[in-house]
Amino acid sequence: MNHRITAEVSTKDRYFTTLPLTLTSIATQTLPPQELIIFDDGEHKDLREFDVYQHIFSLFDQKNINWQVVFGKREGQVKNHQEAINQAKNDWIFRVDDDCFLESNVLEQLASNIEEGIGAIGPLVIDPRDVKPLPMGLTTNKITDVTAAPNIQWFKHSGKKVVEHLYSCFLFNKNASEHGYCMNLSPVGHREETIFTYEMHRNGWKLIVDAGAIVWHFRANVGGIRSYEDENHWKHDDFIFSEKMKIWNQEPSDKKLIILNCGLGDHCAFGCILPELKEKYESIVIGATYPEVFEDEENIEIISVHEAELLCNGHTDPYNVYKWMVDHDHKTSIVDAFRGMYL
Repeated sequence: MNHRITAEVSTKDRYFTTLPLTLTSIATQTLPPQELIIFDDGEHKDLREFDVYQHIFSLFDQKNINWQVVFGKREGQVKNHQEAINQAKNDWIFRVDDDCFLESNVLEQLASNIEEGIGAIGPLVIDPRDVKPLPMGLTTNKITDVTAAPNIQWFKHSGKKVVEHLYSCFLFNKNASEHGYCMNLSPVGHREETIFTYEMHRNGWKLIVDAGAIVWHFRANVGGIRSYEDENHWKHDDFIFSEKMKIWNQEPSDKKLIILNCGLGDHCAFGCILPELKEKYESIVIGATYPEVFEDEENIEIISVHEAELLCNGHTDPYNVYKWMVDHDHKTSIVDAFRGMYL
């Protein structure tokens, strides 16, 4: 296997939480990359001053991985990912999130799929606290389902599947990235990888999910995009994405996403507005803490709260009924609050 690979990690303020784990897992790949670029969008610490990084960087040296830390401009991950394309010395680029831990064979397994016409290959990216089999009917990561159906990379399964877009970590052909990342997104970069890889698909490149490669997503609660609290970033990016969908002539699935990360009584209260929701929306997806409340309902797709949170990239404030009640100075019942949120 002769492919030369540049790995890149964009990181922000996860110096002593998940980043050391991510970097160690890159260093111990059975197929090490030839180059690693770390983009520091946080405090711009000199990592060489800390014991843990002295060991990690020495490990890179032992593995003959050329590495560098580049101080980002603190303008968000998208600009760092684009700069990685500009700086990469190799024809294949492996992007890795800074809260992911790679099993040792990930890069070797992904690279085994390299052939003419392949644009990108993605692994499974799974939260070890929520390992589930692939639900029936999820097969291709269709762009029209991106806001309403979970990504197949979040579930355990086997084999390889051709898809329309990829999530989080993936190996991609530099020649397939000439369109570049969408530079109009906010510093959060919500849906940046979806737009980036779907453009590859549109340009005729083949995208694959190889379930033989597993990345464990440790989902750090601080740092990264969770450093940004202004919900307008997500609203801005959702608007950009919706405009892209119009340009692509793609009609998003008419599914309504509901997240009920709340108590049993709240689930029952929400159930009071279900008949009205069914009249308004063709189909409804509920991320439920207590799915049994809705087990007799028809035309309702039930997923876990974790899966629902992934669909909105962890930006769950708009789905928090108690926050909505505070923000709107709501004085009547929680049923009416749910009605105000979703109807």
